[in-house]
Amino acid sequence: MIKCIESKKANRTYVVVRNATKHRHELFGFRIFDSKEKTCLYRLRASSRDIDTVILVDNPTKNMVANLEGIWIDSTFNVTLSVYDYKLNKWIDGVIQRTSHFWANDYTVEYNNEQLIAKWKLFSTKIKVYHKKQNELLAQFRPRTRLLLWRPVKYDLKIYSNKVPDAIYFFLLLIFDHRGLADNIQ
Repeated sequence: MIKCIESKKANRTYVVVRNATKHRHELFGFRIFDSKEKTCLYRLRASSRDIDTVILVDNPTKNMVANLEGIWIDSTFNVTLSVYDYKLNKWIDGVIQRTSHFWANDYTVEYNNEQLIAKWKLFSTKIKVYHKKQNELLAQFRPRTRLLLWRPVKYDLKIYSNKVPDAIYFFLLLIFDHRGLADNIQ
């Protein structure tokens, strides 16, 4: 029997807002706000040419704190990431891989000797991210319902653990969004 450990209270909560427009050779970027949606903490800037590229910028300092490169828009999926660790004063690399099933898509993240799995089930709008070996819920996100289609897409992101940097969850959310997570939410 597989037992899943799910924490009751989030350590951190973010509201992630998709940018309303995109320019040529760009993908939708995002602004990441505190839970009250008052302060913009980070920005995800995305572009697409031969490979898709995203940088995560700490909004107050304007410093790049993480990046993501690869192909995730088409059926091909090959993604690498790098997150700056301020304690170690160096960049730490990782990879994201996709496994497709008839009823779901799973994304496995390998980062700094940790393995995470993000699960997206068919007809579901909630994504849950687990520690692969311990089956512990680390984070979850879902798009908000939009009553007016001209309003920007917004996600609620809840993080329950400090095992990996928040940047990894931001990147997973962006990938799921670019692959159509919020397209059918009204």
